[in-house]
Amino acid sequence: MKFCKNCGQQSSEEAAFCTNCGVTFQAETEPKTGTETHPTVAKTPQSKSVETKSSTAPVPRKPMGKMQKALLSVIGFIILACIIAHLVVSNLYDPVKKIEAMNTAYNSKDKEAFFNAFHFKEGTVANAKDFYSTVNEYGWTRLRDNLSEEIGKIKNKGHMDIIYNDEGEFISLHKKPIFFGLYNEVEFNVIPLEVSVWAPFENMKFRFADKEVVSKEQDEEIVIGNFIPGTYEWSYEYDGVMPLSGKGTYSPSYNAANSTSVDVDWDFTSITIDSDLADAIVYVGGKSTGKKVSELDSLYPAQVNPAIEVFAMAKDKDGNEVKSDVIALDEEYIYLPFESFRKEQRMAEQEEEIRDAYKRFRSDYASAIYYADFSYIEGYFKEGSKIKKDYAKFVTDHDEIAGYYYEFILNDITDFKVISDSKFELQTFETFNFSSESDGHLHYERKKKYVFSYSNDEIFIDEIVDLDTKKTKK
Repeated sequence: MKFCKNCGQQSSEEAAFCTNCGVTFQAETEPKTGTETHPTVAKTPQSKSVETKSSTAPVPRKPMGKMQKALLSVIGFIILACIIAHLVVSNLYDPVKKIEAMNTAYNSKDKEAFFNAFHFKEGTVANAKDFYSTVNEYGWTRLRDNLSEEIGKIKNKGHMDIIYNDEGEFISLHKKPIFFGLYNEVEFNVIPLEVSVWAPFENMKFRFADKEVVSKEQDEEIVIGNFIPGTYEWSYEYDGVMPLSGKGTYSPSYNAANSTSVDVDWDFTSITIDSDLADAIVYVGGKSTGKKVSELDSLYPAQVNPAIEVFAMAKDKDGNEVKSDVIALDEEYIYLPFESFRKEQRMAEQEEEIRDAYKRFRSDYASAIYYADFSYIEGYFKEGSKIKKDYAKFVTDHDEIAGYYYEFILNDITDFKVISDSKFELQTFETFNFSSESDGHLHYERKKKYVFSYSNDEIFIDEIVDLDTKKTKK
């Protein structure tokens, strides 16, 4: 048997190489044999001792076990893995590499990648497009240099400063320990703007981007949230006596306070509401205000908005509900007419006018008869009508009656009827005394029907009919 001089593995005498480590065995030199003779040396005790020492074989090294080999392999692998991991982590969290990645994303206009390289405070409303525009306005080269300068302070263990734009705080760098402090990750924190809005009334609902707030009291400044510069849509709703609403856009920008208030054009005004019926209840946008017209003489806050319709509800003389005309809220003065009420009102006014016309006619008729002059009453009849001709003859014929005299006593209206929008009927009871040389003294009681009509806003008598006449001699 022989042992490997490299690893100590025991092998057979015939083996040409070590089965463990593969080292080739060298051939050992054999003593020559033949006819060559060597002088014989007498063996003395000393020479025996020397011979014994020189013939002793070297002690073989103990071979490594499988467990030792496996352990060494694992340790080597761990060391290698640690080295690789260190290189990877160092590269991954290297702030210089991050800035290089930002530069690549910015120049290639990869807005999402550029946006994701920065850190935003939780709850901040931000998007890649607006942030890219903000940096573009600030100047990427300028910002890149600012970031690199602050990174250099980290390597020199200096204090990092906040990067300002022209108006206020813009970006801060924060060193964040990771892996138990073995490494540091640098966060590039974008400082947001705090956006608020002034709400003039309680329970106003205000939306800004995807945020919604509701005012809890009058004249309240409400913080909406954190935003980066950009253009955002806003809208509001207020369900007061008159519903209010509005919308627009607002672009917050950096300032020294890093806060801004939405500039809202509330567009409030006063609306004056009037109607035929002061006690009618006003409805706005289909909802009852619970207020009478008399209570909403001047309504504030309000808005001129043609999309909103206004009307009023009331009860007629019979207790039935009636509705006014529906009017668009397109001006600051709104009149709500009730057509049914107006019709009744017109009828009442016309009735009064007809009654007055009858009384005037009877008065003028007495003068026409007294003087036998038709001109006193000719204006009460339409031109060319038969009744005008008949009454003209009747009046002028009195010139032929000797010693006549009239005493008109009663001209009472007993009934009034509406025939149409422009035609009306009166029934009357009239009494008078008449005397003449031929007839003597007579007393008359007469029931009549008068038909009046409107034509071009003038009142005319179309018919006069004797319904019943009683004549008695005095």
